[in-house]
Amino acid sequence: MKKIKINHHSEFELDLAPLLAVMVKLVPVLLLSSAFVQMMVIETELPQVVSEAIQRQEQQPTPTSVAIEVDAKDGINIVVTEKGKDQVENIPLKNGAFDYPTLHQKLVAVKKAHPEIFKIELNPDGKVPYNEVVKVMDEARQSRDNTIKFPVFDTKQGKNVETNYMFPEIVFANMMEG
Repeated sequence: MKKIKINHHSEFELDLAPLLAVMVKLVPVLLLSSAFVQMMVIETELPQVVSEAIQRQEQQPTPTSVAIEVDAKDGINIVVTEKGKDQVENIPLKNGAFDYPTLHQKLVAVKKAHPEIFKIELNPDGKVPYNEVVKVMDEARQSRDNTIKFPVFDTKQGKNVETNYMFPEIVFANMMEG
């Protein structure tokens, strides 16, 4: 038998040309795609009292939460979770479209029942158009009727003041679903 001699001290040249070719093609694609992916934040000027109430709510989570589920077939569901129990109100489609006046009335009723809540979770279905989601957000943000006011505790004055903001903080709860 012949013994094969292996030289462990030999050198070889590493060809980086294919790796560089891939990088040269990937960098422009990544730069181009990042221009189209944007995270939008709607900045609104809230009264100082409402901003403070939202911060207090974030520091002390309440046992009550409000969620809005928007489905292209079933309409809109308002889910109020209080002490572990869900109370669901359905607003069916009206002539094939969402019923925004009824949605607004039900949200006003929810806000009157729970004036300490300023944040809602929005769960739109993937088939719901973006402009419909924005309309739902507009209905939830503040009362359209200027005579309807909601109490907010002002820490500086030490008393309740009134505002027409209902749910100015809207969180998308199903962003990772696609």
